[in-house]
Amino acid sequence: MSRKSLLIVASLAYDGIETQENKVDNILGGAGTYICLSIKHFINNSSIISVVGNDFKNQDLKLLESCGVDISGVKIEKNDKTFYWSCIYTDNFSQRITTKTELNVMASFNPIIPKSKLSPDILLLGNLHPEIQLSAINQLKNKPQAVILDTMNYWIENFWDTVKDVISKVDIISINDEESYMITGQKDLAQAAKVLHSMGPGFVIIKKGEYGAELFNYEKRFISNAYKVRKVIDPTGAGDCFIGGIAGFLAQSKEISFESIKSAINYGTSLASFNVEDMGTKNLLNLSMNDIENRINKL
Repeated sequence: MSRKSLLIVASLAYDGIETQENKVDNILGGAGTYICLSIKHFINNSSIISVVGNDFKNQDLKLLESCGVDISGVKIEKNDKTFYWSCIYTDNFSQRITTKTELNVMASFNPIIPKSKLSPDILLLGNLHPEIQLSAINQLKNKPQAVILDTMNYWIENFWDTVKDVISKVDIISINDEESYMITGQKDLAQAAKVLHSMGPGFVIIKKGEYGAELFNYEKRFISNAYKVRKVIDPTGAGDCFIGGIAGFLAQSKEISFESIKSAINYGTSLASFNVEDMGTKNLLNLSMNDIENRINKL
């Protein structure tokens, strides 16, 4: 089995989450956390580049390390606090209202990739400021086998020129249908994928929430179903688990192709389904690969 080196550039954070039934504050979050908790199920050689503040708990660093991830690239800023974000979900999760964003250490974060990590086989750019994503790409010595990008509507709306530059340099992009419309102006997903292909990525993944996801590779198309959970408790981090599962699977695949990404999407879908069944990262902590593959078999 292959064991590709995977470099993750993503945020670590503390979150506040409120739903109609639950409310938690200052819990471990950030795209990097959900990604690490997803890739731990795969044979991996992974590292994370991120930044935290003086309030980041040692037990949380140890949790990330227990995922088999090299955390030596996590910078600790002793004179600032960790990135904090909070939200409220309303109308049965149809709307998410951000109530607070405190960038703190992320406001001036400049990712410095160590010399030993400058030639990864796979680069995963978690959902964070496109300037940080671009900086990471530009530091690499060699072109990875795959650069995987996750982004969101906030970056597209406010930093479009930089987002466009990042998109031109990646191989796989994962966005939802709303974001794909924002970028391409196309409601039809096949037409949207054509526009995205013309911008750079050879593989386009468009997520459709409870209706699954679609993968495009020029003339090829694959439609993946979502796993129907009994009850959604908290959807925070589902997209990060999805992309983490994809990257983790590809890191142990012989090749990065349409077929391997199809299989990877199944793993990402399963991980995301477990994630939404409890608050924050709680449901990811004691998962087994057997649990994950049982759900894939039901998809």
